[in-house]
Amino acid sequence: MSTSWTISGTDGTLYTVVTDTTTMYQAVIQGAVTDEIFGAFNSAGFTIDLARTDLQTKTTIEGLYSINGYPLLSFPKLSSMGYSVSYTLEAPGYRNYPLTVPVPQSTTVFPVPAPNAAMRRLPVRLQGRVVSDSKGLPVAQALVVAVDNPTPPSPLTQHTMLLRTPLYQVHANNAPVRQAAITAGASLTLSQPVTGGATTLMMSNASGLTTGTLLRLETPSLTLLEYVQVQSLGPAAGQVNLTSPLNRSYGASPGATNVNVVTAALTGSVAHLVTDANAGDGILVADTLLQVTTLAIDAGSGAVEYHEVGAITDGNGYYGFDGVGRVQELFLEANGTAPPTPWMIEFDQATNIVDFRI
Repeated sequence: MSTSWTISGTDGTLYTVVTDTTTMYQAVIQGAVTDEIFGAFNSAGFTIDLARTDLQTKTTIEGLYSINGYPLLSFPKLSSMGYSVSYTLEAPGYRNYPLTVPVPQSTTVFPVPAPNAAMRRLPVRLQGRVVSDSKGLPVAQALVVAVDNPTPPSPLTQHTMLLRTPLYQVHANNAPVRQAAITAGASLTLSQPVTGGATTLMMSNASGLTTGTLLRLETPSLTLLEYVQVQSLGPAAGQVNLTSPLNRSYGASPGATNVNVVTAALTGSVAHLVTDANAGDGILVADTLLQVTTLAIDAGSGAVEYHEVGAITDGNGYYGFDGVGRVQELFLEANGTAPPTPWMIEFDQATNIVDFRI
């Protein structure tokens, strides 16, 4: 039978001394991860980032894991209060997955089960070339889009739409997606070139712009085109501060970039995301396929953003999409040619190549 007593140190610190006590090193939290797309998970690099030094981790390549320690030492007041353990699941080729697992007050049975975690693959780039089938020459201004599987094994419950530029911010599951009819207004001129990731534009004249003004930047070929919103102006003359960083880079030399003030009117039916979307995703997974030119995501909220559907080939027939993931297979069309080209996304390749002959 154990006994305890309190002694005082020379510095006044009180210590509790226990004789004949037993501690047990064991799993205090246990969990498993899966692959969001494929289900089965397999990664030799699967690890757990855990800041607490009193707890250690154990993982398997199949996604099983445990967090281990001495419960009495790690949760000393468990009889009167609850605890929580925060950590991050990490694996090469996947987005980090942060978790916080509560250890309820008065818990006596360990390990505590962690919620199942579906690890999300990092997106890849999809690019290729469109050439004429009869002459083998590059096709400029061809539109490459994602369409539905023409012969699905069962009724489709999700539909994919590829965006010309990736999303600027996170959008929740069930966020609305609608067609946006764009009307161009005043033309503006960049006074300085701007690189992707910048949050400021320098204009020759920014008069008439206000917070919330929607701008469209595009190259004459339309291969690069994106919509940005004005957050504020100044302090420098012609300085336009944006709500989100630019996805692309744009030149300021004559004819390099067209900048317009635009307005967007919502029209058509409403689709909804069937899974949340990450910033940087170049794909939407929704309950309806919207075969339109421009989309408004999360219209009516502070997170609204506008994107063109599909990629346009340049003068040499090349096109590209960034941020492609979230699904196992795509069906692609160039200029509406049928049947569509099926493509299983190769997540172990940073760049996927899909060419077309039309």
